[in-house]
Parts: sequence; structure tokens; C-alpha cells
Amino acid sequence: MSSHSTSLVSSTVVSIDSASPFSQAGEPWLPEPGELPTTPWYEEKASTLRLSDIPIIKEKGGTRGKFEVVIPHPDERAHRPPLRFHTFYMNQIEMGLRFPIPRFIAAFCSHISLSPSQLAPNSYSFLLALAVLLSYHGLPLIPYVLMQLVQIKRLGPGKFYLSHKGDHSFIKGNPSSHKGWMSRFFFVKCDVMRDPWKCEMHWRDSAVTLVPRTPDRAPSLTPFLEAMHGKSYSAPELIREDLLCFYKFSRKGVELVGDLDERMGKTELLREMQEAAAAPPKKSTKRKAPSMGEKEARGEKRKKAVLRKARNADVVGHFSSHATAVVAWGGEMVKRLTKAHQKMNASRDQFDKAMGQHAEMLARLEELETLRSREKEVAEAQREALEAQMLVEKEAHEAEKAAREMLEAELEEVKSRAAWDAERLKLEGKEEFLKSPEFDTLLGKKAGGFFKNGFFGCVAQWRANGYPEEEHPAFFLNVQQAIAEMPDEEEVQEEEEDEDEEEGGNGSEATPPSSPLS
Repeated sequence: MSSHSTSLVSSTVVSIDSASPFSQAGEPWLPEPGELPTTPWYEEKASTLRLSDIPIIKEKGGTRGKFEVVIPHPDERAHRPPLRFHTFYMNQIEMGLRFPIPRFIAAFCSHISLSPSQLAPNSYSFLLALAVLLSYHGLPLIPYVLMQLVQIKRLGPGKFYLSHKGDHSFIKGNPSSHKGWMSRFFFVKCDVMRDPWKCEMHWRDSAVTLVPRTPDRAPSLTPFLEAMHGKSYSAPELIREDLLCFYKFSRKGVELVGDLDERMGKTELLREMQEAAAAPPKKSTKRKAPSMGEKEARGEKRKKAVLRKARNADVVGHFSSHATAVVAWGGEMVKRLTKAHQKMNASRDQFDKAMGQHAEMLARLEELETLRSREKEVAEAQREALEAQMLVEKEAHEAEKAAREMLEAELEEVKSRAAWDAERLKLEGKEEFLKSPEFDTLLGKKAGGFFKNGFFGCVAQWRANGYPEEEHPAFFLNVQQAIAEMPDEEEVQEEEEDEDEEEGGNGSEATPPSSPLS
């Protein structure tokens, strides 16, 4: 049997799922331009941040050295950042903004045509808490889903804030105001990433409120809204750094602490705390203070009355939230012990992770040492093989050199032997000629002419030929040469006859014949 509140949620979900995108745009969420003040706040306010705030911005914002943060000068304003810089606020970071901006926020801002820097600080806490709940229930973080749950309102010139759409209000706990947050702005840019923003970063005076066209596989929000009915979640508890890292809304690398289901259940305690804070204070009277027994009896009656009216799910939620409230209000010691236990678990996880990395590094070092030893052995073997090859080549070169020298020596010996044989053959040929009858005949012919002219004629002929006188004795020693140079008698006679003919023809006196030595 369903209650009246359950049917109301179902009818609301049906109306949302079946609504046309164009019918959603008719509601005037933003004020008219004529209602805006004449002098915007951003033209008057200067930044109150200091240089000492830059490390805090980088640490909380998770820039990790990829973003450059600059504190504005007193004469600079939020709507006029330097070239390639963009304006953000310290309170936005305190409410969950991280760099780079989560993709679903960039896509949402791109759809509504607003810069992420134009969102009020609580808008980031609201968006991130809603994203944690949607991710926990398995719903995609797309503009189609967000635009059915979020409404955009104008806070002032250049500023907008986000809140629940319709009568849903399951995310609470954000601060009611941020005093002076508009003066705590800074400038930031990124030169490492090609497109770190993924959306338009220039300020606009209006936003787009149209719901995107329904996708082919549109997710149903009915189970999610039924699960959120009657519950109240604390936004600060949902945007803890470990949950943001777990759902990849932050890149600081913080590991999840505790059980996720338990963490998501504890956030419901805000409802009881808000109800207690919103209850009107009782008028002070001088009535007698109730005794301890009366207090316990009244508490039991109140509990019975509440449980009698509630459903089973509400009863379970009441007990769980009440138990959580008791633990929270039980004392500072329990809170400190819990935090100490969480820190100890986190330290133990980090220690185990460090030990695992240490063991992995040791194994890697051993592997590298083994590889280095193998490479050293291979290099040593290659060096020895190279030295042996060089030794073999050296011995072969020496043997080649020795063989070449031996061949050269044999060649010289063959040459000298051939020359000697040629001289010997020449001498032997001369000796054979001297012993032959031809030489005797030639000698007789030569000797006749020699003794015919006489010795002194030969000497005169010797001198006439221009030979030196100191060589006269050698003439008689080399008789064979002198005789060889003497002309034959037949040649002398022929020459004389020729000369006679010439003299007879010319009519001149005959000249005596030349010496046979000439």
C-alpha cells in the first residue's frame, strides 16, 4: 500500500520524464535586464587575496603544477582578467572546485552557456553532491539528467546559483552565505593542456534553461527520486576529497576511507540535526524540572508516536540516523578515536602500498642486475672473440709479409742468376768465335793491312783519330779490337778504285787512302 507522498513522487517523476524540452523553457527563471543594478559589483570590488594564498589555492585546487595562479593587482577586476587568464574564487575551491574542472561540470556549463567562474560557491557543492548521489545510483552525468533536477537562478550581475528543481530538496548543509567571497578572486591559466576548460569561459548576462533533447536511451529518474524521497544528505559530507577522487571529480589521488555504503548512509543524519535546530525554543517557565524518569518516559512516548506514524523504511532510517547522531554527540573522545582509527587505516594502507612498491622496485633492481650481468658476459665474450680474430689476422699478415719478402729474394736471385748466365753465354760465344776458323781468316786479313801500313802509320793514324797518346800501350794489348776495326783489303781496294774514278772524273790529284784504324 503506497502512501500519499509516494504517489506524489511518482506523479512528479512521470511529469518530468514525459515533459517536452520546449515546455520546460517557458518559466522565467532569470530577472529582466531592467531589474539589474546600474553599477555591477565586479566593477567596484578588488581582490583581497595575498601572495601567501597562492600555495593554499594550488593545494586545495589540485593544480599539480599545470596551472599558473596569479593574485590580481588592486586596480584589476574580476571581469577583466589578463590575456589567457580566467577568474575563479577561493570560496569555489573551498566548496569543491578542482582543477582541471570535472568534465560533467564543463559540459553542463557549456549547455547553459555560462562560464564556470560565474557559479556561486554553493553551486559547486550542490553540483558535486548531486553528482556523487547520481553516480552512486548508476545514473549518467549528462546535461539531460542534470537539467531535470537543477534550476538556474540569477544572484546578481555576472553571478548565478543552482538549486533543486521543483519540490525536491534532498541536498542540504551548505552555508547560508559566504561573506566577502566576491572579493576573494584570483586569476589562473594553463599552458600545458591544449583545452583545459572544455567550455566557454567568457562571462554572460543570461543562461540557457532549455532541457536537452531526449536521448535514444534516456535514463529513468523514477528509482532515484523514490530513493531520495524523505531523505536529507549533507553536501559537505558528500564532497569529501576521498569521495571526489573515488568518482574522479578530483585528481589528488586520495583513497576512499571506510565503506562506501556506510558513508552514503551517514549523510542522512543532517535531517535530524536540521529539525532540531529549526524547532522553536520553548518558553522559560518556573515549572519544576522533570525528573530523570519523566524525561525517559517522554522520550519513549515521542519515539513511539513517531514510529507509529512512519513507514518501515522511515523507521529504519530513524534508528540509523538516531544512532549516528548519538555517536556524533557522544563526546569529543569518540570523535577523536574515530579520526585516529581512520588515520591509522589510511596510514596502514599507504604503508602497505609503499611496501608493495618497495618490493616491486627490489624485484626490478634484481632483474636489471641480472640483465646487466648477462650483457657484461656477452660483451666480454665478444671482446675475447674480437681479440682472437685480430690475433689471427695479425699472424696471417706476418706470414704474408714473410712470404712476400721470400718471393722478392728469390726474384732478385733469379734476376742476378739470369744476368750472370747471359754474361757467361756472351763470353762463351766470344771464346768460341776466337777459336773458330772464321776468326783466323778475319785475323789474317786484318793483320795484312796492319803490317802493310806499318806500325808508325798506325800510330799516326791513331793520333789522327784523336786518341790520347797515354793510351798507346793499350792499343797493342787490345790487338783484337784494333784488327777488328781495320778494314779488309778488298774493301780498301774497292775504295781506292772508287777514289781513282772520282779523281779521274774531277781531274784532281788522288789522296792517299785513310788508315785502317780511322
